[in-house]
Amino acid sequence: MPEVSVIIPCYNQGKYLNDAVDSVLAQSYTDFEIIVVNDGSSDEYTNQMLADFKRPKTRVLITDNQGLAAARNNGIAESQGTFILPLDADDRIEPDYMKKAVTLLENDAEVGIVYSKGRLFGAVDTDWDLPDFSLKRMLVDNIIFCSAFFRKSDWLSVGGYDTGMVYGWEDYEFWLSLLELGRNVVQIPETLFGYRVASDSMVRSKEKWQKVEMFKRIYLRHQPLFSQNIEVWIDALLDIHEIYYTSRLYVDCGKGISDKDSVGRKVELGTRRILFDLTKFTGIKTLRLDPIDTFCVVEIQEIEIQYRTGERERVTTLESNALYDHDGRLLFDTNDPQCFFPDLVDGRICNAVELSIDLKFHALGSEALEHIVEFQKELLSSVSRENMSARLQRTGKSLFNTLIGPARKNS
Repeated sequence: MPEVSVIIPCYNQGKYLNDAVDSVLAQSYTDFEIIVVNDGSSDEYTNQMLADFKRPKTRVLITDNQGLAAARNNGIAESQGTFILPLDADDRIEPDYMKKAVTLLENDAEVGIVYSKGRLFGAVDTDWDLPDFSLKRMLVDNIIFCSAFFRKSDWLSVGGYDTGMVYGWEDYEFWLSLLELGRNVVQIPETLFGYRVASDSMVRSKEKWQKVEMFKRIYLRHQPLFSQNIEVWIDALLDIHEIYYTSRLYVDCGKGISDKDSVGRKVELGTRRILFDLTKFTGIKTLRLDPIDTFCVVEIQEIEIQYRTGERERVTTLESNALYDHDGRLLFDTNDPQCFFPDLVDGRICNAVELSIDLKFHALGSEALEHIVEFQKELLSSVSRENMSARLQRTGKSLFNTLIGPARKNS
């Protein structure tokens, strides 16, 4: 019997599945099995792929579409491992993740959840800035990603994932159930998990009313836990300070610039790459990039556009409303930074399907304004030094002519 069972629910994600499975097969720890759950996929490619999916240590379970929580439960029910790792079909893990997690679980029976630091890849490339675990933080928001290790015996004790979490957050509800068992949580201080941000992730995000319904269900299922820690919520209500920023690409298809015809991405200081999916737009005329919706100092390193033919082209000309352009850095003193692509105005842009941007944010918000002020001071100081030097040169020349000029003339 394997020590670890990796459960991979798959709903119309066949194009990513081999990447996820490869990451498991590359583990330095080898005592595992993989169970892929085809959760009633409607995608022909995925179904054909899984109908004859032959990979080492891997078997496929085919079910009707029942949702993510049920798909995980169905896979775990068929598993033989002592420890369980859920892994979404479009994500991946690093080679030592399983070895390090199993060691922690085997060495301490009180440990019930083991995860690591994470990284976002795909449409966004950046470190996933997860805080250190604490019950206080966990009761305000889920800070453990879905691909954490746990014991199958604990899954049985709490009745598995709640299939009533139809709009997501089923992993959040499940982690709270394990915490109610008194289990300890350990975060491995290494980046061993990769979460793929799909190009349509903004479209798939939950509506506010769906979030309300799911959190209400979580609260009702764990009411004693929240009641015993009510001060956490009081503190949160008195100190709401979450700030996040958005990078947005405006797509003008002949009707002008509007939020409706745009693609947004959540970004932060560590963001290095942003991908904008343009496949839903037709007749594109021009593009405008707002790299972030706050004051910033940003370095645009590379911009590349891809066409329907598969051809890729680097964008070499960029204009902006930045206050300064210094050493490759754009210094924006407005909370509405804008960049324009004057060369992307011919007929080819109408066939664009993706725009990728490699960049580096050096400062955001008030820190960016402080950076700009310091730059202006240096600029003024430099100008003053140049003016003084020029004045001294003129004065010296005049003095030379006064003293020497007449003697040379008389000679």
